[in-house]
Amino acid sequence: MAIEIINFNQLIQRQSSLDRFPTTLFPTNYFYIAFCIIVFLYTIQKRDKKSSSRFMEILSSNQSISILEINFNNRIVRTNNSSVSLEQFCQSYVIDSITLQNNIISSMNQFSPSDVQIKSKSCSSYYRLTGKYDASTNVFQGIMIDNTQEKQQLNKLKNTLTHDALTGLQNRYHLNNKIQKFCAKSSSEQCSIYFIDLNKFKQINDTHGHDNGDVVLRSVADRFQQFADESVLPVRLSGDEFLIVKRNVESNTQADQFISSYLSSVQCDTVQLNNSTSIKVTLSFGGVVFNKSQSTQTDKLIKCADERMYQMKKNLLPNGNSTVTFTA
Repeated sequence: MAIEIINFNQLIQRQSSLDRFPTTLFPTNYFYIAFCIIVFLYTIQKRDKKSSSRFMEILSSNQSISILEINFNNRIVRTNNSSVSLEQFCQSYVIDSITLQNNIISSMNQFSPSDVQIKSKSCSSYYRLTGKYDASTNVFQGIMIDNTQEKQQLNKLKNTLTHDALTGLQNRYHLNNKIQKFCAKSSSEQCSIYFIDLNKFKQINDTHGHDNGDVVLRSVADRFQQFADESVLPVRLSGDEFLIVKRNVESNTQADQFISSYLSSVQCDTVQLNNSTSIKVTLSFGGVVFNKSQSTQTDKLIKCADERMYQMKKNLLPNGNSTVTFTA
């Protein structure tokens, strides 16, 4: 038997050579690494493709979202479904093309996404466009969302917040702002405000019940609305207390004539209760005439009108002298 004799130095040298170049394992290790990289890249690509497919599925299933590219130079709109002229696109959504273009140009830029609100010509539909506008190419890219339902729900919530649930009249929420905005549109420098309550309303509740008391309040409020025009603002404060604000007032005499005629119309008919009883409702009031610049002093105006109303209730004032010029 032949025996190979290797000294210690040769053994160390051979071992070092094997450590540096593991010829048997070298190809396998790199193949495994390359395989893992391929699998990783494939997984990412598949996931991105799935996400993109899912996003497009959401868009296609939700008709209220549209991907848009609007080229205002060529007057072409490309959507996720088709390509149409700008005029055809605007006609299908009943929106004005000039308004659309002006709003996008004035509100958007190419550096950060922003929003533009657009409503249809009939104001029955509302849309929000989100994206970027490139002024150099006159092109908008982004999405358009039909937020008509959102707008309608918001209006309902706003109406619930600002109107009395029982009568439907304006309530005292942001009353100062309501009166200021209303009086600001007066064609004359003067307006008037009247504090009104129902006579013997507690007796109505005690005799006929609170349900019938609500019937009376609704009936009176309906008549306030019925005999009002754009220059009259009826408000329910609380209980049987109401405010009437009148703009376009020329004098104290005219203010007295208005409120006398207005309340006569409201009180002319009886109120039919749930128990088939008819009752006559009468109202007491007191009013002040003020300059529309004084509409910021709402609390003082109401307090002054309230005091005049109680003076009238105590028969300290004749019915024909119900208003007074307000002095701060």
